[in-house]
Amino acid sequence: MEDAIVVGAGQAGLGISWHLAHRGIPHAVLERGRVAETWRSQRWDSFTLNTPNWMNRLPGDAPGGHAPDAFESLGGWIARLDAYAAGHALPIRTGTEVVQVTRRADGTFDVEARRDGIERETITTRSVVVASGMLRVSRMPSMAARIPLEIVSIHAAGYRRPDRLPPGAVLVVGSGQSGAQIAEDLLDAGRTVHLSVGRAGRVRRRYRGRDSFEWLAPAGFWSQRLADLPDPTAADAPNPLISGTGPHGHSISLQWLARRGVRLLGHLRSVEGGRLGFADDVGASIRSGDEQAAVARRLMDGAIAAAGLDDRLPPPEDDPGDVPHPDPSSVRSPEVLDLDREGITSVIWTTGFGGRFDYLPPEALDGRMPRAAGVETPIPGLYVLGFPWLTHRGSGIAFGIDRDARLVADALAAHLATDPPR
Repeated sequence: MEDAIVVGAGQAGLGISWHLAHRGIPHAVLERGRVAETWRSQRWDSFTLNTPNWMNRLPGDAPGGHAPDAFESLGGWIARLDAYAAGHALPIRTGTEVVQVTRRADGTFDVEARRDGIERETITTRSVVVASGMLRVSRMPSMAARIPLEIVSIHAAGYRRPDRLPPGAVLVVGSGQSGAQIAEDLLDAGRTVHLSVGRAGRVRRRYRGRDSFEWLAPAGFWSQRLADLPDPTAADAPNPLISGTGPHGHSISLQWLARRGVRLLGHLRSVEGGRLGFADDVGASIRSGDEQAAVARRLMDGAIAAAGLDDRLPPPEDDPGDVPHPDPSSVRSPEVLDLDREGITSVIWTTGFGGRFDYLPPEALDGRMPRAAGVETPIPGLYVLGFPWLTHRGSGIAFGIDRDARLVADALAAHLATDPPR
């Protein structure tokens, strides 16, 4: 019998495995594919992390080193996770997909797994940590099925690079981080890009000589709890527009993309064959992004003032990606777009991802999601890690893994201490 089974070998699974190993708790990490499988199979070739390297340290990583202010490429990040797993000799079983977790009458768990898609095994364990993340299943709206068959229609998870698409213009649906960065990737390849926008916020990349995230951290942005939000529904908002591409990354705004040549469209409302209907709300989306950028700037100004640095720092940098639009209401969207007339041969849906947790006991679920208070579920011995807003804003990114993994390790160790082996 194992003391713990960890589901998933992304950054969350690796982080809790490190903590368990350093507490001497026997465990195994079950991963359906390879280490960092989601990063390998659901990102495009030019992808870079949006957080600087100092924010991506995992448990046990030494401070500094590895160009802390640089941004990791996709290949570099995967290599780091591979090296972390190997360097710490973490007990990972790749090609092992968890298909069922059952709670036994004595409070232990049977974890049924399928190895290499064929062989099945059942592992009995005293505890389970669900660290499989929220990016496993591509979300495609039902209207995507109505795109004409001659048009390439793919989710962002299936996009790799521009030359794998047929010649012609591209419609990108969704203007969160993925949508905006894929639009840039296509622009850099000389493609004509149409972008159906949403209400993602934005944060400028650098401010007064430092990366903005370096100011937002002491301002409490990443440690903010769900209960602290004036409007709890804000937790469902997409991540703010920002890019790690380039030596210091760069800012992105909808109006800046338009100046680069992107044709902005409102949010997609209907698909009738080759004719697509859009809302006339581009201006509202631009205004929303500008307002959220101003909120972030006020937070940074507060952090600078609190540190007594205002008179010692350079003035704000000129940043073409962070210039507020002078009149957002003047930006209009066409109501109808004809794919054939516009020469659009590809549609990329950057409409998000979801997790898959149907392998968990029903009493652990709230609809399709794990039911949790912080990192603990209603079932003793069953924990969650690496999901957005578990304990704070940073819970869903590498920056928050160490903090939450410590909580999981503490709770799991306490559970083992009060529940001796059978």
